Amino acid sequence: MIMNKIKFNEWHRHLKNPCGFTLVEMVIAIVLMGVIGIFSTQFITSITQSAQQTTVQKGLVDDAKLAMEYLIREVRVASEEINDVAFNSSASSADITFDKFNGYTEDTSAVGIVYAWTSASQALTRTSGGTTTTLATQITSFTIVEKAPPADSNFYVFTMTLQGSNGENFTLESGVRPRSTTL
Repeated sequence: MIMNKIKFNEWHRHLKNPCGFTLVEMVIAIVLMGVIGIFSTQFITSITQSAQQTTVQKGLVDDAKLAMEYLIREVRVASEEINDVAFNSSASSADITFDKFNGYTEDTSAVGIVYAWTSASQALTRTSGGTTTTLATQITSFTIVEKAPPADSNFYVFTMTLQGSNGENFTLESGVRPRSTTL
């Protein structure tokens, strides 16, 4: 009988071990971890969506900036002879046609370079030597304005408005004066 009492006391001592967890404590811990996991998942998802949106916007603006820079560089080397630079600009379309002094290595054509935009296509295109290339898309407006000419050259201002996937608008504006042939 004493032996059974000793075994019972040892077994009872193991049940009251302060290092263990009860079933209630385990369930509470699991519920708390689940709640923390749900909030963490929502937080990470919102950060991922924000990063994707920023990447798309950056790509859109980068393409437009590159197209604008290419346009500005080419107009800068446009010939300033009479009728060498011609442009039309309205709410639904805009284009500029010009001749350059020299062609580039990639495009040896120096005559009849055309940059065009229409509201229907929402794209800025470049045509040279019969080849048309789309430079930027999602352009909701594109305008060309000729400022009052100084003594011997004209100044052109190009304004491009882009629309992002969530309806946000970005506007790029740049100006250029063709170089003089007498430099």
